[in-house]
Amino acid sequence: MPLYFVEHKHTLETCPTQQPEMMQMLGKHVSQANAATFGIKIHADVVHPGEHITNMVLEADSREPVEKFMQPFGMVGSVEIKQVSTCEQVVATGKC
Repeated sequence: MPLYFVEHKHTLETCPTQQPEMMQMLGKHVSQANAATFGIKIHADVVHPGEHITNMVLEADSREPVEKFMQPFGMVGSVEIKQVSTCEQVVATGKC
């Protein structure tokens, strides 16, 4: 299945930490159990402290479920989704 690198950015003013209800919702949303309902496996999710940036590596059959999964993040900022490969895949295929 394809991998997707996702970058979400928001401002201090729209930061979910300013809204306890939003934090609760996002905390539940970014769980493997919930991601599985979208057909997604979460490989990694990281937050850049103080920079208002979150990155995720997600695995899904196609881009569409990733877009749907990331919709809540779009309420407070931007979402960029890129299909990516692992180094191992690049070496095996000889294509970068």
